[in-house]
Amino acid sequence: MHQLDDDDIAIVINPGNYEEGQWDGGVTINLAVSKDSSVPASVQAHIFNMASMMSAFLDVAIEHPDIYDLVAEHRDYLLGLEGDEEKLDVKKDGNVYTLSRWTKTEGSA
Repeated sequence: MHQLDDDDIAIVINPGNYEEGQWDGGVTINLAVSKDSSVPASVQAHIFNMASMMSAFLDVAIEHPDIYDLVAEHRDYLLGLEGDEEKLDVKKDGNVYTLSRWTKTEGSA
């Protein structure tokens, strides 16, 4: 288990509907906020706003695949995957994304 530092806000992602090795590909996203913080409430609010915007991405991407493609392209750029013969392959079926071998999950996420 990860221990949050005093000023941390974390996005926590867990497999949704996972029971005894069976998973439908869904995820549960939660935001965790440390109990003790030395930063002003206005800074905490801004960081929480950023984290909540990031956590909302997949919901928006389900409705707008073009946004998913744009973010995936930028992620590929940040990871240096541009121009590789074997690009990251992401397939979408409903709210389930299946990822290629370039990801640590090597399957559905």
